[in-house]
Formats: sequence, C-alpha cells, structure tokens
Amino acid sequence: MGAYRESLSTNKQPRDVANEAIHFMQENIRKRLTLKEISDYVGFSSSHFSMLFQKKTSCSPLNYLSQLKIQEACHYLDFSDLKINQISLMLGFDDPFYFSRIFTKIMGSSPSEYRSKKKG
Repeated sequence: MGAYRESLSTNKQPRDVANEAIHFMQENIRKRLTLKEISDYVGFSSSHFSMLFQKKTSCSPLNYLSQLKIQEACHYLDFSDLKINQISLMLGFDDPFYFSRIFTKIMGSSPSEYRSKKKG
C-alpha cells in the first residue's frame, strides 16, 4: 500500500512530447528528418506521435518542421549573402525548386522576392 501512496504523491509533470520533438527538430534543422525519425526520438509510433503533436500545435509535425526551416531560411536571406540554392541545401532541401515552392507557400513570396523587400 505504501508504494501506491508514494506513486500518487510524486509530483511528476506529464511529458511534453511536442516540445521534445520541436527541440529535436531545431537541433537537427539542417538534416532531412523523417516523421519516423522524430517519432522514434520521442518514443512513440508515428501515428500516435502525429496525433499528440497536432493536438498540441494544431499543425502536423512535418508542416511544423517546414515552417522552422523556412524561418531559418528567412534569417539567412535577411542576414547573409548566401545564394538561395546554398540556403536550400544547407537546410536539407536537395531540390532548390522544391525549397522555393515551400518557401512561397509559407511566406507568400519567393525567396528572391522576400530578399529584395525592404525590412524594418
């Protein structure tokens, strides 16, 4: 009976699987991550992990990862002279045209249009 009472009194916070996954994505932003790699990292099946992640963030894990990568791309476009294809390769996109399509979908303008806009 003591062990049962002891387990009730421990003040463990439930795991925040979404935050663990986001941290993993940020640490591996330059790699081509798969859903399986992310779900394996947090220790859940891909489907269960996707459901937990989407419940917390209202976004699928791979869409969230794309948004993180595009956010990083914006940083490079704003603060470096790297070419767009260099940035796309650096962020794990093998195809610069695919990178450009994803960038345009998320940002509403192409990477070159984004870079040419005046900021601030």
